[in-house]
Amino acid sequence: MHDALRPLPPLLLLGTIWGGTPGFVKHLGAIGWPPMLIAACAGAGSAAILFAICRMRGIGVPLTRAHLRHYLVSGLFGMALANLVGFTSLQHVPAGFFSLLVPLSPILTVLGAALLGAERATPRRVLGTVLGLGGVLLAMSPGAALPDPEVLPWALLAAMTPVCYAASNLLAVRLAPPGTPPLALATGTLAAGALQAVIFAALLGHLRVPTLEGVPVSAFQAVVTALAFMIYFRSLGTYGGVVTSQTGYIITLTGLSWGWVLFGERPGWLTIPAAALVFAGLALVTLPGRKL
Repeated sequence: MHDALRPLPPLLLLGTIWGGTPGFVKHLGAIGWPPMLIAACAGAGSAAILFAICRMRGIGVPLTRAHLRHYLVSGLFGMALANLVGFTSLQHVPAGFFSLLVPLSPILTVLGAALLGAERATPRRVLGTVLGLGGVLLAMSPGAALPDPEVLPWALLAAMTPVCYAASNLLAVRLAPPGTPPLALATGTLAAGALQAVIFAALLGHLRVPTLEGVPVSAFQAVVTALAFMIYFRSLGTYGGVVTSQTGYIITLTGLSWGWVLFGERPGWLTIPAAALVFAGLALVTLPGRKL
C-alpha cells in the first residue's frame, strides 16, 4: 500500500467501531442500564481483555509516575468524562445526531495542536478540517438530521463529548512516555478510565447489579472497545493526534448508518453532499500534498 494511504484503513475501522457505540448505549439504556454503569462495564471488560493480551505477548504495563499520569489524564478525557456526557445525552437524543457532533473534535484538535506547538496546522490541514466541519454542519440541517428542538439541552450536553475527545487527542500524545508500546498505553488508559467511570457511577447512583438481559451486549461492547483502543493508540503513535482525530468524520457516516439500521433513524437527502465534504476533508488532512 502507498504510504499516503496507510492511515485510511485503521481510521475507517476505528470510525466504524466507534460509530456503533451509540447503538450499544441506547440498547442497554432501553432495558434499564444507567449511563455510567454501561461505561464502567465496557471499560472494565475491555481493560481486562487488553491486559490478558499484554500478558500473552509478554508486554508489561509500566507504573511509573509519568505513565500513571498519562493513564489517568487520557482515561479521564478519552473515556470517563466523554462517556459521562455522551452516554447521558444518548438517553435523550438520536444516535445519528450524536454521531454528527463527534467530528467537531478534529477542528478543536487542529487548533489545540497549533497552540501547543505539537503539530503544524498547515493551510491544507486547516482547509480539510473546515471542509469536514462544513459537511457535519450540512448534515445537521433541516434536510438531513436536525434533532427535535425539545431535546436541545441534551444536545448541548452531547456537544461536550467532542471537546473531551479533542483534549484526549492532544494530551495522549503530549503525555505519552517515549518508547512505551501502544498496547501498554491502551491497557493502562482503559483501566484508569474504567476506575474513574466506576467512581462517577457510584457518585451518581448508577452503580448496581446489571440485568442479565444486557450482559451479552455489554460483553460484545467490551470486545470492540478493546479493539478500538488498540487501533487508536497505534494510530496516535504512528500518525499523530491531528490525523487520528479525523476518525470523527468517519464516525458521522457510520453513526448515521448504524442509527438507520438499528433504530430506523432516516436522515434526509442532504447527507449525500455532506458525506462528500466529509471525505474531501479527510483526504486533505491525511494525504500529503505533492512535493515540488
